[in-house]
Amino acid sequence: MRLKISLILMLSVFAVCAVAAKRTVVNEEGDTVRYLYPKFNGFTVNVDLFSPVANAFGQKYGNYEVSLDAGFYNRFYPVYEAGICYADDTPEDYNYTYHVNPSFYNRIGLNYNIMYNKKIPGMLLVGLRYGMSVAKYDIRNINITSPYWGDGQTGLAIDGGRSVAHWGEVVLGLQMDAFRGFMLGWSLRYKILFAASHGAGSRPWIIPGFGKRNNPLGVTFTIGYRISPKKKAAPAAVQSALENNK
Repeated sequence: MRLKISLILMLSVFAVCAVAAKRTVVNEEGDTVRYLYPKFNGFTVNVDLFSPVANAFGQKYGNYEVSLDAGFYNRFYPVYEAGICYADDTPEDYNYTYHVNPSFYNRIGLNYNIMYNKKIPGMLLVGLRYGMSVAKYDIRNINITSPYWGDGQTGLAIDGGRSVAHWGEVVLGLQMDAFRGFMLGWSLRYKILFAASHGAGSRPWIIPGFGKRNNPLGVTFTIGYRISPKKKAAPAAVQSALENNK
């Protein structure tokens, strides 16, 4: 079922891109052009604030990440995301604590701005990601109780688990110009776990960069800064002509 949903979402992203590809627009000079924006329109560095805020309200795991994207025609935004994950969480109604040592993860992908030919202070984005992480994890404070005898064992542990995971994501996001190059962004992500290796007698519950294994949804809230290329000055002859026409 999840695979079918993933395929439908990915095909929807490609369909949006295909429809938008046929659009043209009239610029300020009255010419019909394909793009209003230059071929390269800058870099953006973003920091995700969702996990720090969630940790402040009691969440016991987190992904701390930054991202870098580059814009082309205000339409295509190749993006790289990287971060560190940690966890020390006890699942509700379970008898153990799941611990992840600080572990690196990264994603690579593409954002597509649906509103690329609009003179508006922001972007409506759809995108795809491929992510990968390597993590070491332990399962601690395992408590086993015998329902017959009423006794049991406490404080058991399964240490030294190692997991290599990779997954895909379908992204829907919004990014707005806040003030003089500073950007605010939100995204909702549907994640598809392709594979995750595990240690003997255990499997990873929290996967760096992915989150909880049984939850395919993810959210980001980012603040960033865009470094835009400087506009080229008009040639001297053009400037002179403009002055003479005043």
